[in-house]
Amino acid sequence: MEGNILVIISDQELLQRSVEPAHDLFPVMRRASVMSPLVVLLALGPGLLAFHSYRIDELSAWFGLQCLGKAELIGDSTNALISQPPLIRWMFTGLLSVIGHWSSSLVLFSYFSTALMLYVAYRLTRKVCNPRYALVFCFLLSFHPVVLKQVQLIEAPAFPILFALLTIWGFITHLRSESGIVSYKLLCGGISLGLCLLSGGALALAVLVMLGLYILNPAELPKSRSGSEQKKAPVFKQAVRIWKSFFILAFTGFAVGGWWELMASSQIEGFWGKWFAGPGQPNISLYWKTEFYPSYFVRDLISSMGFLLGFAVFGLFHGLKRVINPQGNMQEIAWLRLVVMWVLSGALFWWGVQFLPEMNTSTRAMWKLFFIIPMLAIVAWEFQQIALRRVSYPTVLAVFTVGVLAVIFISASHTDTLSPQISTHFLRQLITLGLSLVMVLWYSHRFKKEQGHRLVEIAMVISLSALHVIYGVYSVPKPNPAGERLLQFEHQLRLTQNVDHCLLVSKSEPPLELTFLIFYLWGDIDYKQIQGAVIPQDLAIPAETGTAIAAEKPDEEKPDAGKQVIVRWGASPVSLRNLVNAGFVLKPVAAPDVYKQHELQADLITNAPPGF
Repeated sequence: MEGNILVIISDQELLQRSVEPAHDLFPVMRRASVMSPLVVLLALGPGLLAFHSYRIDELSAWFGLQCLGKAELIGDSTNALISQPPLIRWMFTGLLSVIGHWSSSLVLFSYFSTALMLYVAYRLTRKVCNPRYALVFCFLLSFHPVVLKQVQLIEAPAFPILFALLTIWGFITHLRSESGIVSYKLLCGGISLGLCLLSGGALALAVLVMLGLYILNPAELPKSRSGSEQKKAPVFKQAVRIWKSFFILAFTGFAVGGWWELMASSQIEGFWGKWFAGPGQPNISLYWKTEFYPSYFVRDLISSMGFLLGFAVFGLFHGLKRVINPQGNMQEIAWLRLVVMWVLSGALFWWGVQFLPEMNTSTRAMWKLFFIIPMLAIVAWEFQQIALRRVSYPTVLAVFTVGVLAVIFISASHTDTLSPQISTHFLRQLITLGLSLVMVLWYSHRFKKEQGHRLVEIAMVISLSALHVIYGVYSVPKPNPAGERLLQFEHQLRLTQNVDHCLLVSKSEPPLELTFLIFYLWGDIDYKQIQGAVIPQDLAIPAETGTAIAAEKPDEEKPDAGKQVIVRWGASPVSLRNLVNAGFVLKPVAAPDVYKQHELQADLITNAPPGF
């Protein structure tokens, strides 16, 4: 009897009620709200690995020279970045004079942008879900290979993603907590959308597409918590309010960031195609594909998810089931619906850029990151379902198997295809995986079922999480020997101050890193690049005047005049004999070393004293 009502329960339901509920795999995660300080460590810690291993490369030098207005030095008369969103370029140019003259500082902007992106992603998921889910999501995202690798890109792909997340945050919180059409949360989201337009370009359009798909059926969205009148509002009025808020968001974003596109489109021919496709391929090797096949995209998708592929596949399947047949917590279902629409929009744009072989690396990383974030949100949700014992034991085994198989398959496949190289090592890995699963099944059925299943599930979840961390850490590119040599060369050049003139002598076209390094260390100096022999007329220091006067004064009384440095890359010492014969003295300021198969050294040029 329940009150005065007699309730009849079937035998099957009675047995279900008598069964002891499955225990949570990780009870400590119930206190995830007090673990929020760990988010700061997750946001700052893993990125340090990529930050400290960064060494300047051709792509960074090309972007840096473009920002410094030296496009003519790299043979780019059109200035490839002129049609690209300017906010990152503006901020990078302004920070060059503030962040210090050392090569690792070039990615400080990218590093802190990534940290802020991770923190905002945590706050967003905590706002719409729960602290437990948000902490797992932040953990998975912070150690993901895509996130760690993009830290080493000075174009900072995480910067526009940061504003995209703030836009989503502002719009979602407005719909859930406000009953009106406009609120300060919506306006903050619109301003973020405008900044996303100024930094990520077409990324802002992708955000609008995703949010438009999300509100396509407003009746399925949770009502706001502003009062009882809103709860009783008709579906039509609810839909009108949501769509009006959406258009206000878009209008605000366009007002903040659209002015630059309108101005640039009126001055640049073919602007919109260049704006979407990226700055184009410069005259350096960026390893772009000239053709595209579906297998490229599939392989890239599998390798991006790594050991989490099983979580992603089954999580996406279970999430779609909850979205199609909504039952239970409507707030959770609304978030799943947003994530699913995000995944579809992100996959569409990421797949589309594969057809643009001239899109640069940072733009590709931005689109890839835009897709990976919702996929990891799905992974974190499936992780939570497994931890709460809402997923069957065979599914957990399948999640583990798919994740390990994905990594084994990718490691054994060719570079650009999905055809594995059947080798002894590949077969040995498959046999080891098979035997491991047999032992797991034997253990789980040999001992008490509930206890055995619980221990196996704990072990598998921890193993996949640990493998994900290892997979991400080892994916960070390590400094190559050439980069280390250039770093040592940079340290030696930095000791020479007040340089006003620099001469770069080489047998062939010098690396862009050297050209950028000169302007980065010494500012807007008088720069000259020579291929072949050097003559005295190439120098800015007069050979005859003022020599005797300068020689008579002690070093502390000499005027703080600008110095001239000559940097040699692959140039023969014979080419400098004309300078020595003309009365110049070369004082080494950087020890000779080998960089990119050519000798690299630098000398300070002064006039020879009388009688020398």
